Amino acid sequence: MNSSDIIIRIPNTSDLKNMYEILAESLSPFLRVNLDSEEKNHLIIDKGVVMDYISNPAYLCRIVEINSHIAGWIAGSSDPGVLSEHGCSGEEFYIEEIVVDSDFRGKGVGRNLINIIVTLILRKTMVVDTLLTNTGAINFYLRMGFNKVMEISPDFSKNWIRLSREIS
Repeated sequence: MNSSDIIIRIPNTSDLKNMYEILAESLSPFLRVNLDSEEKNHLIIDKGVVMDYISNPAYLCRIVEINSHIAGWIAGSSDPGVLSEHGCSGEEFYIEEIVVDSDFRGKGVGRNLINIIVTLILRKTMVVDTLLTNTGAINFYLRMGFNKVMEISPDFSKNWIRLSREIS
């Protein structure tokens, strides 16, 4: 794969189905994902969440496309409401989701997603939360220069880890 095969772009509503499928596959070992249910209060992740990343201006979302296939995507925000919801400061960018299709893992897609966000945000720090059981994600973030945040509530840190990365 050469760099001419890779496109980084803004998603549109026609990407919703593929983005959601990649997210569901990525999260299914860790969170309950229901592809069909209309009962929103029983879902951890649903298509509406992904649609919000695509259509809500509070979110910055980008796709990595390789040979016309969505290889992965990232969504995050520096919106004060989103930051407050996640206990972040106004100087931070919170990564809501970063997912890579299993066929493209280990090929630099995640690194490309993080790097493009670094070039687009005007923040000093990126923050992400992930489940402690998701060791692959934790190791990825550590390789990307993220560090464990120590000042987290004991209830949160029973199941989750928060990582941050200073942007130079």
